[in-house]
Amino acid sequence: MQNYIGMGLSLVYVGLVLAVSGILSRKGASSEATRKFVHIALGGWWVIAALYFDSPLWAAALPAVFIVVNGYAYRKQVLRFMSREEGNTPGTVYYAVSLTALALFSFWIGNPYVGALGVFSMAFGDGFAAVIGKRYGSRKVPFSSGKTLAGSAVMFAVSFFSCAAVLLLAGRPFAVLVAALLAAAAAVFEAVSSDGLDNLTVPLGVSALYAVLFLPAAAYTPVLVGLLLSGAVAVLSIRFGLLTVAGGLGAAIVGALAFSIGGWPLWLLLMWFFGSSNIASRIMAKRSNAERRKKHETRRLRQVLANSVPFLACAVVYAITGDSRFLIVSAAALAASTADTWASEIGVFSANPPINILTGKRMQRGLSGGVSPLGLVATAIGSTTSAFLAMLLFHAFGYSVPTGPDAFFFIIACGVLGSLVDSVLGSLLQAKYRVSEKPDLVEAPSAGGRGGYVLVSGYAWVTNDAVNFMSGAIIVALGLLLVV
Repeated sequence: MQNYIGMGLSLVYVGLVLAVSGILSRKGASSEATRKFVHIALGGWWVIAALYFDSPLWAAALPAVFIVVNGYAYRKQVLRFMSREEGNTPGTVYYAVSLTALALFSFWIGNPYVGALGVFSMAFGDGFAAVIGKRYGSRKVPFSSGKTLAGSAVMFAVSFFSCAAVLLLAGRPFAVLVAALLAAAAAVFEAVSSDGLDNLTVPLGVSALYAVLFLPAAAYTPVLVGLLLSGAVAVLSIRFGLLTVAGGLGAAIVGALAFSIGGWPLWLLLMWFFGSSNIASRIMAKRSNAERRKKHETRRLRQVLANSVPFLACAVVYAITGDSRFLIVSAAALAASTADTWASEIGVFSANPPINILTGKRMQRGLSGGVSPLGLVATAIGSTTSAFLAMLLFHAFGYSVPTGPDAFFFIIACGVLGSLVDSVLGSLLQAKYRVSEKPDLVEAPSAGGRGGYVLVSGYAWVTNDAVNFMSGAIIVALGLLLVV
């Protein structure tokens, strides 16, 4: 009965908040004002949830419904009183996602106050920070996504008082000091987040940080650590144009899974793949002349998944079986991704055009299927550094995996072979188009459609992402045949 009462009160409360917001909108309040009213007021729902719900499913039911509702409203541009004046973002969807995730987690562990820390920082801290910062803020926070010093100060102050109140009511020790730490983290999360992502980073980051630092270690702790680490990398990558928002969210999840399964070794290998590839590309672009300078590509979700699924599949099997050979193959798959990415990012700056790996003829620079001396050197270096790092990390963190020469050269061989397999598949299968009468080929139609694009080789469904996935899967299959 208590859960039914809680659901009834929740519906009434949310309905009243939306009704008042709608009335304010009809009376002339700006969409930004009504949106922030909803943002702040809905944080109070957590009090109802904490008092009446006794299971994670009951607590998460209503916000889960609003994921769908807000997603529909965002896509169809309805509920104008909840939209932003400076451009619509999926922030309302992220808000509901955070409420759902925190309800499931904090009620599952039997500590709703843990979720309250994140929810109140998001609802009250971020809400009032936006109101004050927009009205009174002029000086921007360095390296932020346009946030003001006044807004960040309000974010810290309101989050501090909110977290302190929650921790004092929960009877937690050192409540004031812990609240200060969480408030500082909330202010940083909010400052670096853009496109409405602060509705994810602030609540999930604050609650996860508290759970990792101040709750007893549990089975979920590695997942939270991985989420914090990978989320920080993803947010910064989005901020600097390395990943799209969807790609960043996918990368955060991939990183969290990698850390929870393979700990620091697998996570650092993943970061080496991602970070070294971007650094190598930018260094070569700066040193190359203008004619061969390659525009940096912002990686999307499907690119993240194409390079991640093969190694994650091996890591999952390792987690299930405990057989360390699967961890070695997982590292080998990451070495293959690193080697191939180094080859494509660096090889394009070779002095001479590449040759087709199958025909041996010169081919257009930048197309899949080509190899060059510079690209092959980059392949060997990328694979070798990955193998060295894997052996070093597995030994340093005490993983019972083979760390002798056989495993080392196995990872190198898989890395080099993976890059070569990628080139073969790129030459044989990847789609290549001619645009009108232009002499150069392209590998994908522009965003406007396929008009004027003629498929001259390969298959339309075989994109570069498909080739990356297939080559990764082939290396994993071959590696398993050799070691299992």
